[in-house]
Amino acid sequence: MDRVIVFGAGISGISATKLLLSMNLKVLLYEENKETDLEKIKNEINNENLEIKTKIFDRDFKDVSLIVISPGVPKTNETYLLMKSKNIPIISELELGFLQSKGKIVAITGSNGKTTVTTLVGEILKKHYEKTFVVGNVGEAITSHVKEMDENSATVIECSSFQLEDIVKFKPNIATILNFSCDHLERYESYTNYINAKLRIAMNMDSKDILVLNYEDDIIRNLSVHQNAFKAKIVFFSSERKLADGFYVLNNSIFLKDSTKNIKLLDVKDLKLMGKHNIENVMASMAIGYYMGVSLTDIVDVCKSFQTLPHRLEFVAEIGKVKYYNDSKATNPDATIKALDCMDGKVILIAGGHDKGIDFGDLIVKIKEKVKYLILIGEAKKIIAAKARMVGFEDIIYADTLKDAVKIGKSYANVNDIVLLSPACSSYDMFKNYKERGDKFKEYVKSL
Repeated sequence: MDRVIVFGAGISGISATKLLLSMNLKVLLYEENKETDLEKIKNEINNENLEIKTKIFDRDFKDVSLIVISPGVPKTNETYLLMKSKNIPIISELELGFLQSKGKIVAITGSNGKTTVTTLVGEILKKHYEKTFVVGNVGEAITSHVKEMDENSATVIECSSFQLEDIVKFKPNIATILNFSCDHLERYESYTNYINAKLRIAMNMDSKDILVLNYEDDIIRNLSVHQNAFKAKIVFFSSERKLADGFYVLNNSIFLKDSTKNIKLLDVKDLKLMGKHNIENVMASMAIGYYMGVSLTDIVDVCKSFQTLPHRLEFVAEIGKVKYYNDSKATNPDATIKALDCMDGKVILIAGGHDKGIDFGDLIVKIKEKVKYLILIGEAKKIIAAKARMVGFEDIIYADTLKDAVKIGKSYANVNDIVLLSPACSSYDMFKNYKERGDKFKEYVKSL
């Protein structure tokens, strides 16, 4: 019986393990995180073909035909490098799921907006496909649903750069690259390497497939228009100009223009989502729905009713005529810039968190323009503060905890001000993830 090593006992690793065991394969599940309850996992899966280890040796590679790597494992990890040296095929859980999948596959990546688009596309496709699965970085692993897929199902996958690093044959029918902004430099040697990881989403696509792209992203436009870097059929969306073909905004309305029609789809004011970036997210979602065969009537109806997701410019409360917004999902500077652009009024910004080695220069320019006070938390607070002071922004307050930051925000806020949590950093220095950070913010605000 063939053996497979699964590296990582998180959501994707456990899901991959269960799928492989169901295929009558032996699995060695390897996990380095000492906080993971491996005994609980073993009891939950309860399969004689499963072995779990926290250390791995040369003898463990005997009869191993495949290694499945979890997205959280960096390519500098010592055990990963050992595995690489064994010349055994290494694939991601995303690749494993794709190889076992059926039906139509939609893949979504980008620095910002992935989860919103993935969720909205899922709601749109449910109008047309009886079986629609929404998986990937959004929450559930693709491998957890492959047994339910059939030739008539549709699967929407949120793809992080980490998940795309170890794909081989992954080939979606429709994919989108929403945008690029500098992120995850704690994992990648350069911004170029980060971009190249995301571009892998389209590497196997051909002229039968459709790639939905943001015309207003300079990197994407250069790759598609000037370098002809993609083999798939390109469909553009634009928030800035009228397109000869594609989805675009004109006079605060979204239009579809293709070879046979030029149709006004909806007025921007009818959307429940805030900001230009969300108009772009809606257009990308519309394009995917349209080319997946959903009627324009259904697409428009879903987009009009779609509410903002938790932790994404989420209105929390108005207390003493001060509004509080939770934008904990803003884990890079570009996302925080977009959040500030949506705010009408003076902003008290709570930012900071895990330092990912990103330059905050553009964000500081926006802070100087829009922010009244900057409250900083976490590892990156002194880095952000130093950048702010370089351009003459001095209204900076340090807080030891997020709870303290909320209290400080309340004390500095006047009538009609906005207290915004939009950290521009990931959460791992103080919280499990951005969701826990956002939930705690909401809890602290509601206790004021």
